[in-house]
Amino acid sequence: MTRRRVREHRAREERVETRARRTPEEARAHILAAAEKLLAAKGPDAVGLKDVAAAAGVSHALVSHYFGTYDALVEATLESQSNALRHDLIRRMMTADDEGPEAWIEQLFEAIGNPLYGRLIAWAILSGRFEHEDFFPRREQGMRDVANALEGRYRAEHGTLPFSRDDLEFALLLVMAASFGYSLGRPVLWASLAREATKERDAWFRKRLAKLVEDALIPMKKNPKR
Repeated sequence: MTRRRVREHRAREERVETRARRTPEEARAHILAAAEKLLAAKGPDAVGLKDVAAAAGVSHALVSHYFGTYDALVEATLESQSNALRHDLIRRMMTADDEGPEAWIEQLFEAIGNPLYGRLIAWAILSGRFEHEDFFPRREQGMRDVANALEGRYRAEHGTLPFSRDDLEFALLLVMAASFGYSLGRPVLWASLAREATKERDAWFRKRLAKLVEDALIPMKKNPKR
């Protein structure tokens, strides 16, 4: 690219950014939205900061300013997805009186089965982000928020808890481990049993998992019979 073209390219980027006039929060959200679309379509290994900048219509320097490195941008995208899922789950747990673990597990599996989320989780595992002390789940402790919401719902309905906090946390760990493991490895897991992964078997697995949780914690419904 000639110097003239470089100058013209930079001038176009500056005009786009000037027209946008976004706040820092809006600019960061705009870049994240562009990153989500690219990562969902191509995966983390096939995208770079320049690709995200081009998709967002901003300069490479602006993306670097808000996120620093490409790995930080990918992790921020995963964090955004995880936070949205957690907030939606908590809202649903606190407002949908006629729902229980089966409905919540369905929503969790649906979210994790999303190609973007699956690719980001696989990237976090393979890149070693899970081992970092500053990985966002360690910092935000989102599962604790979910546990608190479940405990609060049950206390509001029944006054006391017929299970311990340890039992509640075990159930959450079981669901999270099963959902991630199953979603990422379902074809191989079923093949190792000489069976084929199908939608019917997926539904069977989710239903059985929900039954395990309900048996452990007592169905979270009003006026339970037991």
